[in-house]
Amino acid sequence: MKAFHTFWTAPNRARHAGQVVVPDYELLTMMLSALKWREHSGAIRMVTDCAGAAFLERAGLAGLWSEPIDVSLDGLERAVDPVLFWAAGKLEALRRTPSPCVMLDADMILWEDVSPLLTDCAVAAHREDLLPDVYPDPAAAFVTDGGYALPPDWDLTLRAANTAFLYLPCEALRLRYTDEAFRFMHALRASRVGCVATMCFAEQRLLPMCADACGVPLKTLLPDGELDKQSFITHLWGHKRTLERSAERRVEYCLGCTLRIVTDHPEYEGVLAANEQTRVYLDSL
Repeated sequence: MKAFHTFWTAPNRARHAGQVVVPDYELLTMMLSALKWREHSGAIRMVTDCAGAAFLERAGLAGLWSEPIDVSLDGLERAVDPVLFWAAGKLEALRRTPSPCVMLDADMILWEDVSPLLTDCAVAAHREDLLPDVYPDPAAAFVTDGGYALPPDWDLTLRAANTAFLYLPCEALRLRYTDEAFRFMHALRASRVGCVATMCFAEQRLLPMCADACGVPLKTLLPDGELDKQSFITHLWGHKRTLERSAERRVEYCLGCTLRIVTDHPEYEGVLAANEQTRVYLDSL
């Protein structure tokens, strides 16, 4: 099964005065995410922009993926606000990738082969309850242009689907989902909620409604109640805040990733040694 990572640097550059800045723990997670997918499940490519490709080249990671780096996200910020829609890069990459395909966040590691789960159903990472802080009432939260409206028969009570992992089996759903997401992003004139809630509507709340409209069952890798009771997925997402606040936890996590890379993929020890962000952990093993 073919998969892709995305690294749209426009949101990153907006936060760091035009520079691309990636913490050590994210680099190491990205490496393991690509390596473990290639080990267990098949090919994976990186879709980024020119700034991202240059960063990955400098970091020594350009050869990490199965294909040459794809820079088709270059210039996307001219069409989509990179601060408000910080994850639009992955949806643009999905819009350009024929189904069946897997969209995999670079901060998610799959430690096992998941290809037996990928059949004729769509598969997301897990479901999320419609908590108002993240998934507010769209009529109250968003101001859109006069021509935008969801189809009246769509069910707004469907629980959201986390897309850190997303398998789409057919073109009909891929096109409906990406078209609807970009239709919303282009129609938005003002958001009364934060950028997380705004992006999550486009990315994670529209997906179940699109799947329902297309008649495609939507399953998940992780059933309810098992997010913290499993060992075949590592998703860094919320844990990033812990690593940012705790130097001890950060070192512990990075050492663990480094050890796993040199143990399972010793051919990448030289990559770790050549990168100043990861060399310190290699030297500490």
